[in-house]
Amino acid sequence: MRRDRAVTLQDIADRLGVSRSTASFAITGRGRVSDEMRRRVREVADELGYRPNTVARHLKGSRTGMLALRLPPDSTAMSYYMEATFGIVEEANEAGMTVIMLPTEQSGDRADQLPADAIILLDPDLNDPEVHTLLAGRLPVITGEPVPSGLPEPRASVTSAHDPAVRELMDHLLERGIRRPAMLFPELRGYWALTVRAAFESWCAEHGIRPRISEVAHPAPPEVIHAAVAELVADDGDDPVDAIVAVSDGTVLSVVTSAQQLGRRVGEDLLVAALVDSEVLSLTQPSITAIDLHPREFGRRCVRSALAVLDADAAGVRTAIHEMVPVTVQFRASTLGTA
Repeated sequence: MRRDRAVTLQDIADRLGVSRSTASFAITGRGRVSDEMRRRVREVADELGYRPNTVARHLKGSRTGMLALRLPPDSTAMSYYMEATFGIVEEANEAGMTVIMLPTEQSGDRADQLPADAIILLDPDLNDPEVHTLLAGRLPVITGEPVPSGLPEPRASVTSAHDPAVRELMDHLLERGIRRPAMLFPELRGYWALTVRAAFESWCAEHGIRPRISEVAHPAPPEVIHAAVAELVADDGDDPVDAIVAVSDGTVLSVVTSAQQLGRRVGEDLLVAALVDSEVLSLTQPSITAIDLHPREFGRRCVRSALAVLDADAAGVRTAIHEMVPVTVQFRASTLGTA
């Protein structure tokens, strides 16, 4: 049917027999609306050719319609952050928002002058001085992962179930026969890194296993990884390492290569896993067991949390928002043997 005017939210609500606010919440991904209702509203919106008037909405709410995104230093080559960024951009686009990238060296004073409504800050680290400034600045900050102790609290945070995922992974390795696991740990001091290390150490203590942790620089060149692996797999009397858990997806590739060069058979006499999955880890020989953090969904949740904060501010409500994203352990060839 041809229309002489633009389709409105009220048209969608009338078609479904729901309130205009329900239709609005379903379109923007905010409010308490069931997944089924969101699906139905979006189907009708597509059918009617609805296009949100984002300019009017931002003017009405005194917003710029922009979200600023800051990634951790030395993160742009990591697939996790690339995928999370895609999720952020996709969700923001669906909400009529634009994402602008902050350089990692962006000063907090300049960030306060940004024409943005909020800042999304992924993996805030105690060692990153700009994190402190951004969290104490004018703009509301939504963090991807909570802030570690010692940093100002953000307005909202999104996290994943890291502790149970690490424990599930370690239980799997134990079932495969390992008794002497080690963790290759980057020199990071963010919530995620500290949480997975604490989970590993706690699991080892509960099973009467001495936790072996080798700290390496972040990012670490291959020769540094090789030296760490050589030290871990060297005979320690009758107590050589029989499994290595690498924290990042980039590190684990160097772990596998180094172990093989040192005469270890990955997936057989040495089990290897990573705490961050990427597509390439399913294609290596052997394929690498890893924890899928669902980074695109993680990025989307960050945007939804940012929008919820902005809506709460517009309503004069100060609220703390915390989102949890599920994770999945992908068991592959590198841990399917018997150590």
